[in-house]
Amino acid sequence: MQLVIVGVGYVGLITGLSFAKIGHNVSFIDTDKDKINVLNHYRPPFIEPELKDYLLNSEVQQNTQFFDNYNDIKWDSIDAVIICVQTPTTEEGDVDISYISSVFHNIKDLIDNETIICIKSTIHPLALEKLFKDSSINYEDLVFNPEFLREGSAFADFFHTDRVIVGSLNSENMKKIGELYSSLDTEIIYTDPVSSQLIKYLSNAYLPLRLSFVNEASRVVDELNANQEDVLRGVGLDSRIGLDYFRPSPGWGGSCFPKDVKEIQELAKNQNLNLPLVQSIINSNDVHISWFTDKLVDMLESNNLEKVCLIGASFKENTDDIRHSPTFAIYQKLQQRSKKVEIYDNYVLSDFVLNDFDLLKDYSLIVEMFPLDDSYNKLKDKTQELQNTIYYRFWN
Repeated sequence: MQLVIVGVGYVGLITGLSFAKIGHNVSFIDTDKDKINVLNHYRPPFIEPELKDYLLNSEVQQNTQFFDNYNDIKWDSIDAVIICVQTPTTEEGDVDISYISSVFHNIKDLIDNETIICIKSTIHPLALEKLFKDSSINYEDLVFNPEFLREGSAFADFFHTDRVIVGSLNSENMKKIGELYSSLDTEIIYTDPVSSQLIKYLSNAYLPLRLSFVNEASRVVDELNANQEDVLRGVGLDSRIGLDYFRPSPGWGGSCFPKDVKEIQELAKNQNLNLPLVQSIINSNDVHISWFTDKLVDMLESNNLEKVCLIGASFKENTDDIRHSPTFAIYQKLQQRSKKVEIYDNYVLSDFVLNDFDLLKDYSLIVEMFPLDDSYNKLKDKTQELQNTIYYRFWN
């Protein structure tokens, strides 16, 4: 099929390159000229395993083009437009649909009635009516195809996904979008638009609920001086529970979980639904981050150390995404308590982040925020040279 991907963030770029690898022809459009320029030189605009390899793959290159102007695309040959723009949360806790609305405005006079519009962006179920109230786009013809890509393993998640969700009131359009995934060995669930988005939102509520549970469990283990690895592995090996998403951490974050949990909480509030578990997910994470900060302060003071060095600025490994990163939350809390604190990272470029491990000094508490890859070997060598230094990782 001839596809247009609108938005070249994590979802849009990974999805489009994966479709190109399958054999579809993909035109990417994004109004960020700098990002499009980087992609036209086949350079990754962000950190993601395998991304550089896909951009340099000759087969993928033959099937892709990058544009920063809608008028440069040959729209008369396009079968489907897949919208992958951001949908941030408003101050009221609702979803911001302005970016999707802008896409509609840009394409409405460029496409014909045969072109399928597919929304991969996450959109609040109750925002659907609002989105189309003032739009000339026919809601019944739209297809919703929520994404389930994890940063750090996005290409593997695309090609080995647990399921594909396609929602629409137009069965013909829905089947055509489903056919894009026909080469994948996975179940495709065809449903209505509201159900397709609830699948996304409820999945993204359950996973942080699980992460919050394991973090609360880890605090009990820590308090009783039990063996963290043995206890959690012993619990997770129960087939009803499982080991996936069952690793304790200083806290969870990222671009999706905090946003989607807040929006499902707002949905419940607007519908007068009492969902105590869902309502407590973010609070549990906030409590855990505060507890972890207290633990670091205690280690710092009881060992007469001078400063805390947080290793890993992003919200998880294998990405440079710092949105809602627990590292920055803990950094701020330590500063508020007048403690010296630094952040080190090999990938993240920021005024708050140091990239040179030679700056590490004696009398430091070095904290591994998530499992580090081999690119951090220099850190391990440097740590061995330091005097009166403690190296700490929470999950062991």
